[in-house]
Amino acid sequence: MKTGVLIPMNRPDRLLEKVRLYLADVEAFLAEPAVAVEVFLDALPHADTALILKMLPLLGYAGKERVLWPLFKLMLETSLDEQVRHSAAMQLSLAASLSDDPSALKDELMEKLNHPNPSVRSSCALALGWEGNWQAVESLMLHMPDPDRHVQDAVVAALSSVGDVRVFDLLITRLKTGTMEEQRSILLNLWRFAEFIDQVENVYFGCLETLVPDLRVDALSGLAMLPFSTTIFNGYLRLLGDEDARVRRQVLENLSAQPPVDDVHLKATLVGLLADEDAQIRRAALRLLARR
Repeated sequence: MKTGVLIPMNRPDRLLEKVRLYLADVEAFLAEPAVAVEVFLDALPHADTALILKMLPLLGYAGKERVLWPLFKLMLETSLDEQVRHSAAMQLSLAASLSDDPSALKDELMEKLNHPNPSVRSSCALALGWEGNWQAVESLMLHMPDPDRHVQDAVVAALSSVGDVRVFDLLITRLKTGTMEEQRSILLNLWRFAEFIDQVENVYFGCLETLVPDLRVDALSGLAMLPFSTTIFNGYLRLLGDEDARVRRQVLENLSAQPPVDDVHLKATLVGLLADEDAQIRRAALRLLARR
């Protein structure tokens, strides 16, 4: 009689299989979150990038205190894919917002804003951006002038996520007094203050009257992220006659991202732009006319 040796599946494979089952049946994950979170955390060191990116949202949502430090460690692991560390930072922010006491983590994140690696500083700034985290605002504001552009963007994004009118006012003040790079980061992220849409519209259009030419395009890029409104449309119509070709090009790009607008004044303006001295503008105007 032949006998054979049963070779059991090794533990990492079992863990990864269990993770895939949970990912295929999220209700099962949510039915036993304590068990599922432990499986996910045990599997993290064995998972590839694609799988980790699928795991992180569930960890951020359900993990609370249990995932704070594992996500913190993952976020600081510079050998990992940048997308993984960015996602870990975002989910860490979510988990911290759901935690009963994230004070120790908060202190550690604020300290790491001085880390020599700009990628670490950026991740820590993002992780501090949860609603109501007013205690982190002062530290984040101190890092607005960070020499790395990505860190500046992360700081502004985090401040906007805090969602406090005082933060909004601080950024508007900084928009008037900060360096050009600080101003650019604020302009590209101010749209995140969704609860202050009308004020944000006014800030963008007010800035377009006073900003240096290089920043006017950044203001328009930020404006494109807001819900399309009559105020924005009328502003675009006016700016299509701006003397700066870069402004006209950006307005046309913004309009092309919106559903076609049936407006006689817009049509007349676009027809006029068919004779624009800038070839990119002529092509963009023609494409918009063809959509109508």
